[in-house]
Amino acid sequence: MKKDKIRLSQCMIVKNEEKNIKKALSWGKGIVYEQIVVDTGSADRTAEVAKEMGAKVFHFTWNDDFSAAKNYAISKAKGNWIAFLDADEWLQEEEAKKLIPILEQIQPLKKIDFVRMKLVNVTEKGTIIGSACQDRIFRKDPKLRYHYRIHEELHHKEKASMGCYDLQDSMVILHSGYGGEDTDPQKGERNARLLKQDLEEEPKDGMRWNYLGDAYEIAGKQQEALECYRKVLREPDMKITHRVTQIHAGLQILKLRINEPILQTREEFQFIKDTLKELGLDGHPDLDFYMGCWNLKAGKVPESAVLFERALQKLSTYHGESLVRLSANLEFPNRVIATAALLEGEPEKAVQFAVSALKLNKYGADSIQILLRAFLTEYKEGASAEPYWKFLCKLYDPQSLKDLLFLHKFSGKSGFEALKNCIWEQLPQSVQQQIEQQG
Repeated sequence: MKKDKIRLSQCMIVKNEEKNIKKALSWGKGIVYEQIVVDTGSADRTAEVAKEMGAKVFHFTWNDDFSAAKNYAISKAKGNWIAFLDADEWLQEEEAKKLIPILEQIQPLKKIDFVRMKLVNVTEKGTIIGSACQDRIFRKDPKLRYHYRIHEELHHKEKASMGCYDLQDSMVILHSGYGGEDTDPQKGERNARLLKQDLEEEPKDGMRWNYLGDAYEIAGKQQEALECYRKVLREPDMKITHRVTQIHAGLQILKLRINEPILQTREEFQFIKDTLKELGLDGHPDLDFYMGCWNLKAGKVPESAVLFERALQKLSTYHGESLVRLSANLEFPNRVIATAALLEGEPEKAVQFAVSALKLNKYGADSIQILLRAFLTEYKEGASAEPYWKFLCKLYDPQSLKDLLFLHKFSGKSGFEALKNCIWEQLPQSVQQQIEQQG
């Protein structure tokens, strides 16, 4: 049987994306069938640069409706599959090359409407600040279009639920815009205005209330945000179409109230925990992460360590749709688990988790001291410190003066004199003299 040829149309809507547009179009070069750029009113050279890159550029008069703009872009596409990424999102080259072969496998599977991939939010330096999943690649089907003015979602006119091909384990979309628009109060106010319009038409849509809460949070209106999230969890007639809806509401409440006095938060935190458990939604890593933070604030280090360890275990297998903030905070829970293990007389476990924390931040002062204190619990006075030095050489560069000085400093602070002397011998003589002169 002859296979249908895959023609993947890369689509995007843009406004003032001159700094991002080249990168946004580069990943698809030589892979996609065409590139469709719909400009919604740029005042910079976005449209000109896109044309120079070979994209088909169209103009759309902005009408406060992201779905309308996206659906216009889809209407201009000639391919049989659509890849709809934003201008600050991209695929790495090796992963982009896998797309067409994957779509060739999916093409005969008529029940599959879209491809689900992991989206990872990164800073300009490449630091991960969260991850979620997104459905950005889908069939070109006249019955499949975007819905809602903002935080738009794919809807099929005839199917109550669409068929998903899950690639979260093997393909990642990188997103560099998180923290820009997402922390701009003016954009929060704009989003809230559009969401209120959607809620006038669908007043019991739980996800819209979540998004309105997010908009209020961005706008700096914490109490209004909390009221939105509480509606989702507490109103019995709320329309819930995605499992992520209640998870998001509960986690947002925990996040917003985590620094309030414990006596004021205890009842609501327990309600959230019980509600998500009752709904079978307690598998999200951030639930245990936030509950661990809450217990740590209460001075319950062992209890928080248990929760953090459970959160890390859940993270390793989590395939849900909701944003996972734990993935941006991995050093902290590893360090707490290591601290608790040391307090409970489990030095091997303390070493394991302290090393995990140091791999995330090799110059973490607390983490290195936990590791060295764990070493000291098994070190016998008068024995050679060479094995511990060799262990540290797996984490640190013995040729790096910065690394040597860091280890020398904290081996002294931790009271591990034999290791301090061992590291001293690795320092250049000129540096030894400077340290001696400084006293």
